[in-house]
Amino acid sequence: MTFVSRLILVAALSVIAAVVAVAVIAFNASDRVGAEIERARVSNLLGTLRGSTEANLSIGLQLDQVSLLQPRIEREKAGDPSILAIDVFNAAGRAIFSTDRSVIGEEVSPGWVRRLNTDEVWTTVERGDTVFGIRFENDLGVAGGISITVSDEARSARADRLGLDLATRTASLSVVAALLAAAAAGIFVYVLTRPFDRVARILRDDGTTAREDGTLSVLAESTLHSWRQAEAQVDRGLGQLGALDDAA
Repeated sequence: MTFVSRLILVAALSVIAAVVAVAVIAFNASDRVGAEIERARVSNLLGTLRGSTEANLSIGLQLDQVSLLQPRIEREKAGDPSILAIDVFNAAGRAIFSTDRSVIGEEVSPGWVRRLNTDEVWTTVERGDTVFGIRFENDLGVAGGISITVSDEARSARADRLGLDLATRTASLSVVAALLAAAAAGIFVYVLTRPFDRVARILRDDGTTAREDGTLSVLAESTLHSWRQAEAQVDRGLGQLGALDDAA
């Protein structure tokens, strides 16, 4: 493989690698942004439900007496197809309200109860779905928690569509970028080697003359002139030697 071919190949592969790297970075960034947007959306809903629950508890109601919570969480679930379930449970870990009425009165996951120790929004994964939760308080302290189970299928589907779209665009862009890089490398090599090609033609004495745009051409023509003078001197010397032989 010639130098020019290797240079073009390296340029094309470098551009393709850069395009693929940018696509991978963009995909990962988009996935992280999507996860952060989902977390912010669910956190906002948790905060709203927490505020509503604590407001009712602050007027002296017990958790099971806040009957408005059941239709409220059902409306929230109906308005967001990615939400699989919303549960409101007391500090003992028993579901008081739930969009799945069959679990009301049942014990929730022990991990949810343990996370009542933190005041921040917590996250866990159960059976392939993401659960977000937060605690709420009354005048005596921690009164219970709210959990929202979100399906990961929608986010996975979006990631798959984004990945397919990026792969298609990356392939097309890689081909175009590789061709442009190859053309640019070819032009660069031509511009870079043109003075040396002219020098080689001058030294071959094929009629090419030096130009004013490069010192190499002038030096090559001077060298060729010196060669011609040296050859002429050698020829004269050989002629003189031949004459001496004839005279002898």
